[in-house]
Amino acid sequence: MFIIWRGYGFLVPIITIVVGGLVSGVTSVIFNRVPLLGMCLGTLASAAVIWFVGNKLNNPAKARVMIDKQTGQEFLLKQNHSLFFIKMQYWAYPIALIGIILLVTMVISR
Repeated sequence: MFIIWRGYGFLVPIITIVVGGLVSGVTSVIFNRVPLLGMCLGTLASAAVIWFVGNKLNNPAKARVMIDKQTGQEFLLKQNHSLFFIKMQYWAYPIALIGIILLVTMVISR
C-alpha cells in the first residue's frame, strides 16, 4: 500500500494514533466501566489536534511572492502539507466523524 503525502502530511496518522491512544488510555483508566468512551474522546481529541496543527502549517500568511527575473512575472509560493492530496487540517473532519459515530454507537448500545 502506498501512502502519498506532501510536507508534514504524514503526521496525520501519527497524531491520530499517538493522541488517540494517550487519551483513550487515560480515559479507560478513569472510566473503566465505559470502554468505548476512551476511543470516542481519543478520536475527537486527535481530530482537534490535527485541525490546529494543519491550520498552523498550511497558514496562507506564510505564502511568499516570487518574481521571475527573466519575465518579471510574479507567482505565489505556498506550503502544502497534505495526505492523499487532502490538506492536513481537512482530515480532522472524517476523523471527528468517526469519533461521533463511535459516540452514537456507545449511547445506542447502552
